Amino acid sequence: MKTASCFCGQCSLEFKHDPMMHFMCHCEDCEVLFNGAFRGFAYTEIDLELKGPHDTYSYEGGSGSLLHLTFCKNCGMNLFSKPDLLEGLVYVFAGLMKEHYTFEPKVEIFAHNRLPWVTRADSVVQTYDHNGTIERVSELLENIDQRG
Repeated sequence: MKTASCFCGQCSLEFKHDPMMHFMCHCEDCEVLFNGAFRGFAYTEIDLELKGPHDTYSYEGGSGSLLHLTFCKNCGMNLFSKPDLLEGLVYVFAGLMKEHYTFEPKVEIFAHNRLPWVTRADSVVQTYDHNGTIERVSELLENIDQRG
């Protein structure tokens, strides 16, 4: 079992599997919320156990569906996001997991909105100008049994 904690250590995530996918999102919401692209790992909800005082903020994303951001109530550090569009998945922020994984994105979405000074990562194998939902779900399902 691996563990990742927020800045203050009051919230933690426990997980036993490797992420299903490393990806970046360049949508306008992520640009505002995270001062650039979202960088994260995709997991199923059942892969993670969240402990500690946390809260969730929900808003309507570019797809028209809600996106839920979960963060530590004490230090405010983002822990993960959960899109209604892809029920059962959560996106854990890459920085939270740096002790366990080197972030090497394989997929980037909303690439048409990539900031002009940001280059495409060499590790990216799929780029979508939209959210790539159908393609990403298919890829996630193909990789689910390959996780360590």
